[in-house]
Amino acid sequence: MAQTFDYATAMEQIAALEALDGPDVNSVCHSRALTHGQQTENAIVLIHGMTNCPEQFSDFAPLLYERGYNVLIPRQPRNGLADRNTKALAGLTVEELKAYGENVTNIAQGLGRRVTVLGISAGATIAAWLAQFHTGIDLAVVIAPLLGILPQLPSPINDGANRAVMNIFSTIPNIMTQSIRPFKAGPDYGYYGFSTRSLATVMRMGADVMRAAQTTPPATHSIIMILNQNDDAINSLMATHLADRWRAHGAAVKTYTFPKSAHLGHDIIDPRQPNQRVAYVYPILLDLILGREVA
Repeated sequence: MAQTFDYATAMEQIAALEALDGPDVNSVCHSRALTHGQQTENAIVLIHGMTNCPEQFSDFAPLLYERGYNVLIPRQPRNGLADRNTKALAGLTVEELKAYGENVTNIAQGLGRRVTVLGISAGATIAAWLAQFHTGIDLAVVIAPLLGILPQLPSPINDGANRAVMNIFSTIPNIMTQSIRPFKAGPDYGYYGFSTRSLATVMRMGADVMRAAQTTPPATHSIIMILNQNDDAINSLMATHLADRWRAHGAAVKTYTFPKSAHLGHDIIDPRQPNQRVAYVYPILLDLILGREVA
């Protein structure tokens, strides 16, 4: 699955990603890279959440670039379109997400001798899948992965109940949530909602990871799982179970949980989210990525 690119080839592949961003894509949502003109010791891929786009990392990415990283911020399939009321997410497939994840990670191998992949929400599900299956990653940072969406239930039924929801969303007719309750706050480039079918697609990708992690060690030895006690958008217990499975196979898995008292929302990255606290969050994320002790 891993493919080695040199720096020049990686830059050609980045140009190919950028060429996918036609007039239907919001001008602030194009794939982008911050590079130092040559392969560096460290490269990082930043994978945004569903309904958001690369602009989510506009303030965070330069902090890594300033620390010597080559930074790739690729737009996810069917995200970042100028039509914020689009139904494009309804057609999302697991195969699209896997191909996207493999491609951007392969590109990153040409950008840096050591590759980190960081994702948030649905992007974290992709990062978790890559951590399990892709051999070209040195560190995976998984922030609030979308593995399930029900509120936390007692452990014996928690994972199964969320799988049931996944199966229901996979079989019933798709619902665009903006037709029920459109998003009214947040970034002006984010979608007004998502599709139930796309939620099921991301959860199926997560189910592949959970299933494989029961019997097989992750391809990535170093993983950081970042959760948030105030996050009601995803099922954090499933993420904890995944981290435990990885640890059971001997992987070096660190878990960091933002306390409920921090009053953070699900999206702890995008500075344009309401009541965002990036001045508090970003230094912690940087310490975790750089392997420093968190104060």
